[in-house]
Amino acid sequence: MYIIIVGAGEVGGYLARILIEERHDVAIIEANEDLCRDLDATLDALIIPGNGISRDALVRAGIDRADLLLAVTEIDEVNMITCMAAEKLGKQDLRTVARVRESGYLAGDGGTISTTDLGLDLLIGPEQAVASKVVELLHYEGTGEITHLANDQIVLLELPLTADSPMVHESLSNLRPDLPSPSLVAAVRGAKGLRIPGGDDTLAVDERAYVITTPENIDEFLIMSGNPWHHVKHVLIVGCGNIGYHVASQLEQQRIFPTIVERDHTRAEKVAKHLKHSIVLHGDGTDHDLMREQLEEASDAVVVLVEDDEKAMIIGLFAKHLGAKKVIVRSDQLDYTPIAHKMGLDALISPRRAVADAILRFVRRGPIASTVMLGDHEAEIIELNVPVSPKNEALIRSPLKEMTFPEGALLGAIVRNGRTTIPTGDTILEPGDRLLVVSLLDAIAGVEDLLQ
Repeated sequence: MYIIIVGAGEVGGYLARILIEERHDVAIIEANEDLCRDLDATLDALIIPGNGISRDALVRAGIDRADLLLAVTEIDEVNMITCMAAEKLGKQDLRTVARVRESGYLAGDGGTISTTDLGLDLLIGPEQAVASKVVELLHYEGTGEITHLANDQIVLLELPLTADSPMVHESLSNLRPDLPSPSLVAAVRGAKGLRIPGGDDTLAVDERAYVITTPENIDEFLIMSGNPWHHVKHVLIVGCGNIGYHVASQLEQQRIFPTIVERDHTRAEKVAKHLKHSIVLHGDGTDHDLMREQLEEASDAVVVLVEDDEKAMIIGLFAKHLGAKKVIVRSDQLDYTPIAHKMGLDALISPRRAVADAILRFVRRGPIASTVMLGDHEAEIIELNVPVSPKNEALIRSPLKEMTFPEGALLGAIVRNGRTTIPTGDTILEPGDRLLVVSLLDAIAGVEDLLQ
């Protein structure tokens, strides 16, 4: 697929690397010439210095042959206008995606503008989705992340393993009878990166296990991970931009009334007017006296959502030092993840990753229903349906042990008629089955080809 990305900031640069790794042809339009030179030296992509609104830049990028255009600059209006210009210049089946941060542009979020109104294929505003994930993580202290899949019939748990966990120092084959059923340890992230484990693999303290299971097993897995947990009652939010506002709003709906620390006085006043039950303080999360005062009264959980990654990490670490039981930090620097976990931070939330997830789902339409990135995009969980197609006759007539499954990929779970099972070599797939496949990056294309 030939893809044009407009805007090579955090989101655009990250997407470019992912899509190039997956063997798509990529062109990038970027206004910052210094950044263009850096990209030209590091990426196998066509780099066009310029503005996405410019007809000349779009033409030089090859808009006439593009299959997909992703407008992901920091300015909503530029993204939408770029997509509309591309629709005029591109081929008839060109698909366009605009990233928007202002929720008023999203018809499904109380806004008035739809993709149909603008002639676009997709408007992506990840803030509410990120906020929902934060709120869910607050309720489960022992997890790094929780992702719902297959219409909420399956969950993917990221479990930090402590010395108190019965899951460590035991081979997975020996451990399997003691795990809640159905479940599968689909991937493990340790000091050497992410791996898809085999039966002889042994889990270690401080590693993170990615477990596929069903919602009713969440509590039992939290206990098995060795992480104590309790119901969150007191939440401190540091930084109240769009994501912080949505987190506070969702918590209020659950009758949890957070305290908010916001540095910008105008923003603090605006938030205070709209959140009827939260306490909004004008202050800075780096003010140690302020943080100490807030956490002395209650220290269930701290959510740090300031947009400066390094500052957010420092605030999160200080909150942990002051006794916060759970600390969630906004960070788009995924390289920080192993260090953050080592230093006691419970979870890093990345809006950039949320955008990438949404766009990848759109790029891979067809049998693929959703994708979830693991680690620093070292692997993915792919949720897909077995299509009803003559091409799949051989696929659905043979047991899995007779299939040539791509190396580096693992079939993790099957949902059939509302029932979740962990497949064995004797399992035979049926049309309409919903599958969860764990795949390293270089095996994704093979998985897609197998199940087209």
